[in-house]
Amino acid sequence: MRSPRFRRQPPPAPSQAPDPPEPAEVLPVGEVVEVLLDEQGYRGAYVTAVVASFDPDLRSYAVEYGTLAVSGASGHPLPKVVPASQVRPRPPPRSPAQPSPPAEHAAVDALRDGAWWLGVALLGGDLADGRAKVCFPETREVLEFDAGDVRPHLEWVAGKWCSPEDMESFKRTPYTKGTQVEVAKFEDDSVVAWFPAVVAKTIWKNSLLVEYTFGKGDGSQLCKEIVDMKHIRPCPPRASVISFCIDDDVEGFQGDGWWPGRITEIRPKLFYTCKIANSGKEVQLDQKALRLRCDWTDGQWKQAAQDLPRIKFTEGKRVEVTSNDEGFCGAWFQGTILKPVGHKFLVEYDTLKADDETTPLTEVIGEEHIRPPPPVFPVTNGFKLLDEVDAFTNDGWWVGMVSEVISDQRCMVYFKAYNEQNEFGIEQLRLHCDWLGGRWMRTSPALEM
Repeated sequence: MRSPRFRRQPPPAPSQAPDPPEPAEVLPVGEVVEVLLDEQGYRGAYVTAVVASFDPDLRSYAVEYGTLAVSGASGHPLPKVVPASQVRPRPPPRSPAQPSPPAEHAAVDALRDGAWWLGVALLGGDLADGRAKVCFPETREVLEFDAGDVRPHLEWVAGKWCSPEDMESFKRTPYTKGTQVEVAKFEDDSVVAWFPAVVAKTIWKNSLLVEYTFGKGDGSQLCKEIVDMKHIRPCPPRASVISFCIDDDVEGFQGDGWWPGRITEIRPKLFYTCKIANSGKEVQLDQKALRLRCDWTDGQWKQAAQDLPRIKFTEGKRVEVTSNDEGFCGAWFQGTILKPVGHKFLVEYDTLKADDETTPLTEVIGEEHIRPPPPVFPVTNGFKLLDEVDAFTNDGWWVGMVSEVISDQRCMVYFKAYNEQNEFGIEQLRLHCDWLGGRWMRTSPALEM
């Protein structure tokens, strides 16, 4: 018969750290239990032990492990004092009604190196010979076990055993089915690349079944894997850089994944040489296959620090100029810097005229309203619906969105700032990009009509 429950102590003062929770029921001396290990190499696994004593003041058990021996004294039980929160009764034996082998993707415990490890059951294994296949999402290993060394996973919650399917936390996950994510590729415990994937299924205890997106369209079957959530991150922000600088920390898309590296050379026609971090190999990549490296930290995207050279606006330099004046929102006018004037610049416009309507307009402009001309890159497959573009009209380039593709030569463009749309030939259009932080960047299309 088990000992009666201990009465809880009065709550601590707010300034004090709370005591560890007292076990709902004290396990008697001599009872066979399972202990959650925190030692290197066994962290997260449960091992069988026998209760030697309980300390109500420290809320801890002295236990003797049954499968781990004292170092240098083979065969002797290993004594250990552990917090009560790490001790639980042995799970009940499997009932005749439970499936054998376990269902695909069911949470199971597998006996390995004398300890029970949480895993996910897979189809496969030589079932006729009593073998079962188990995946371990945290290490991404797949191993076979004797069927007798695999049991359904249960959680000890508030003094009773619960199956994962009965627990509300099983249904809560930041990555639901269909979510696009990126999955880490490891070499020597270091992340060397990120591979695009889609969440196919949520599985117990921070595990997800993902379906990699490479291979789509060629008729081949997509690769699937069960991984721990800590190896997954959301897709990075969709703004894409058009121009990069020497020594930029980037990720280059190669072999169906994004590989961290560094820009070592700027080549013609928006091509760059990128040195891949883990291999040291240099590859030539188009700007569309590059993105600035961002790290997913504490639930937020943090861009890797970049040491950018400062753009110098000097005499004779071609520029584009914008204005905050009413009626000019979203427009850029081309011109040339004539000379610096203090902390500003005297600019001569290409198309804007002075009051006499014959000579080019000149104006002193602050640097915050000046940018280099955007790079010229071809639109190989024509403009598409919702493409963000600049349209040349009223002597300047005005930002808008393609609202209708009339033909391969003509489009309708909607200007949200003025609630207007007009027709343009493709020679009057260019893909819109923004000058941000010393780089040219494009954002994903998004039209709110």
